[in-house]
Amino acid sequence: MEATSKFTGISWKFLKLLIPTLTLAAVLVLATYAYWKFASAEAALVEKIETIADVHILAVAYPLWTVDNDGITRSIQTLALYPEINCVEVVELSESRNYRWPERCNASNNNEKLLSKGLSFEQQNIGQLNLYYTIEPFLTALKKEVLIGAFFFLSLVGVGAVVAYTALRLIVERPVSKLISSIETYEKAGTRKSVNWSSQDELGSVINAYNSMIQQVEDNTNELIAARKQAESARDIKSRFLANMSHELRTPLNAVIGITEMLREEVGDTNADIEPYDRIAGSGRHLLNLIDEILDFSKLEAGKIRLVIEDISIPDLLDEVCATMQPLADKRGCVLIQNYSGEPAALMTDVFRLRQILINLLSNACKFTESGTITLTVYPSPSATNPGVCFSVRDTGIGIARDRMDFLFQEFSQADSSTTREYGGTGLGLAISDKLCKLLGGEINIKSAIGEGRGRLEFCVNRRSAEHL
Repeated sequence: MEATSKFTGISWKFLKLLIPTLTLAAVLVLATYAYWKFASAEAALVEKIETIADVHILAVAYPLWTVDNDGITRSIQTLALYPEINCVEVVELSESRNYRWPERCNASNNNEKLLSKGLSFEQQNIGQLNLYYTIEPFLTALKKEVLIGAFFFLSLVGVGAVVAYTALRLIVERPVSKLISSIETYEKAGTRKSVNWSSQDELGSVINAYNSMIQQVEDNTNELIAARKQAESARDIKSRFLANMSHELRTPLNAVIGITEMLREEVGDTNADIEPYDRIAGSGRHLLNLIDEILDFSKLEAGKIRLVIEDISIPDLLDEVCATMQPLADKRGCVLIQNYSGEPAALMTDVFRLRQILINLLSNACKFTESGTITLTVYPSPSATNPGVCFSVRDTGIGIARDRMDFLFQEFSQADSSTTREYGGTGLGLAISDKLCKLLGGEINIKSAIGEGRGRLEFCVNRRSAEHL
């Protein structure tokens, strides 16, 4: 499990989402507030300027009507005293004269606005009053408020982020870190450690479930270890039992076979019937083969098979195997064919176990083939990376159904019960051959179809794998 970086934890990911969200919300709030404040203040300022103009309009119109220059000056100077008004201008319509205060007043910047009012006296239009006012002070105050608000919101965001980060660290990251630490400890050291955390929330439930799970796993593991030790002890006892029974059974069987052979020779000299003696000797040898298969399987299951790797001559091996299997092939009326080009000539492997595999496969082919052909083919392995030798046993026997092929290499298993009744055997020959083949760096493959009169078992002995056994 990869270690979690400090800046990639849940708290930091939450902050990366929280801070931009709060900042955007603060900007939207400040923008909305500034717009509302500006609009409302501008409307109030316009209303105030109009009120000032309405209050003083008569004081300006009368001296303009009476051509009282000093009175006009005093009136516009009075208007100019209002802080909101920058400039006052009076325009006389009849004489086209202008009165200003200050004398050089006009619109000085973009933030300055104009309010015009008509001057009339005795229902006659005599001029126009222009009031220039500015929103600059308000904008300055508004900027100050926005800056204060921004500082307040940013401070609030910072405090909220710290509080949220601390809360997440305490509520979420601490228990999760403890849980991860427990899992990493198991991955590195193989020891399970419960998480010490108690809370009445979802994380507390998860950690309690995890603690219960590892306790259950620990109990199951202890039970499995005990069961494994018991099974290993039982396997050792079984192996010793089979070895002892093999010895005890072989001794009387060898005596029975030996005495039967002697009686057969004596009876043969008198031209009497020797068939009963052949039957006894054959049955004894069959029993010896069964005992050998069970003993070999027991050794393979216990992992006590030791290979002796050496250079062997493939032609000598094939001649020996075919000579051994020829009587059985003749008995079944089969033709045993050896298909070997002479290459490769040698192989480094365990000759005893390779011979055992070939004899088992050929015996199996002879058992299920009557008056047919059995072909033993030897050829170099097609794999360039794993050089070796491949062996193929092809027969024209009864074949096997596709749905039964998976059971062919299982212990004490044959194609079906009728096969066992008709042909006999323990069902260990192919299972033993498969295990031995894997020890030699190969694997047995089968190609067959029931009723089609053909079947093939083939395997390759890996030279490189064998050298490392």
